[in-house]
Amino acid sequence: MSTEPQPQSSSPDQDGVLDEERSNLQFMKEQLEGAKKQLKEATTTQGKFDSMTEILALQEGLSLDEARARAREMQEKSFGIAFEDGTVETTHRRVNDASTNSVAGALHAPSPVTAALQAPNVANEDLAPGPVSTPAHESPDQSYPAAALDLHAEALPWLMHDGVCLFRDVEKPFEGFEDDLLSLTVRTDQFSWLRVFSFFPQLNGLSAELLRAYVRHNLCGYTRNQLIDDYLVSTGQHSRHDVPLGFAQITSAKVLQLEKLFPQLASFFAGAGYIGPAHENLVLLDPSCVPILVAAYVASLVDELAEHGFEINDWTIAYAFHPDVYAHTEDGDVTVYEVLEGLDVSLSKVKHWDQHLEFYAENDQIITASRQVKRIVAQLVHLSTAP
Repeated sequence: MSTEPQPQSSSPDQDGVLDEERSNLQFMKEQLEGAKKQLKEATTTQGKFDSMTEILALQEGLSLDEARARAREMQEKSFGIAFEDGTVETTHRRVNDASTNSVAGALHAPSPVTAALQAPNVANEDLAPGPVSTPAHESPDQSYPAAALDLHAEALPWLMHDGVCLFRDVEKPFEGFEDDLLSLTVRTDQFSWLRVFSFFPQLNGLSAELLRAYVRHNLCGYTRNQLIDDYLVSTGQHSRHDVPLGFAQITSAKVLQLEKLFPQLASFFAGAGYIGPAHENLVLLDPSCVPILVAAYVASLVDELAEHGFEINDWTIAYAFHPDVYAHTEDGDVTVYEVLEGLDVSLSKVKHWDQHLEFYAENDQIITASRQVKRIVAQLVHLSTAP
């Protein structure tokens, strides 16, 4: 007789259990499909509107028609927003992912930024002609992992210029393109760097070249991590107010502060179409807003220096962009000035109890010692000799 197990007939109880499991499985499948549908609808809601400007206007209680009418009156060019479904919102059109394949394909990666945040950490290397100056009272940029980036061409208005991609996936992504990027600040108004002086009387006696030199210095030191910061903001994935952004390397919190100090700045932004929530981020990523942003920032530095009774000229302002000189006394009465960075600050403090950072260039010795001033001078020389 065979010892193999014989098939057993199913009992009514077993059939009921199987039916219940099938029913539960079908229910779970329907729930999953429903969740996917809701997620898709939630992420494409903004596609119902013609532009980011209209979304901001609608938040103020306007109807869709009123918002569209206002959008048509606003400045012709505006900042683009890239969404997860591969589309880009601008004030004029919704761009399909196919239109950006020429650039995004060349910069192909597993996923935009998301893959970058999952890669191993790497340390920032020193940059020549030096690290980007972080404006006074601003937070330094944070470190991001290294990974390939896949950026939408219109996510930032300066990734493309005259049909040329101004981006390479390297530590200094815009190296060699600094002058091309700087020229974007005058694309809508070639006299913008001069015109901003009429907004701020504090700038009298200073040079427009100083303001441009500050921006070019930022561009020369612009890092891959800063590009990730700007891209995260442009795609709505970043909302921090303490991270310097764009060509000006000013935080959105600082923009809001400057708007309170100088109402003419807020009026300028409103006239350019930047109103409502998040406008402080958008203006930082629009090159045409850079001249007035930097002018307002310098005007605030002038007021700060005047309040403390310090001399105001191109050199004291250049130093105030990024104070970098520490002072201490030796032999009882001799003051020594030197630039210290990183661990050297703490090591020197152990030897010199009275060591302190000179926030203002109150004498020529500080200006002479400062690397920050030397870097600004190098940019001034370049701008004076550039064709």
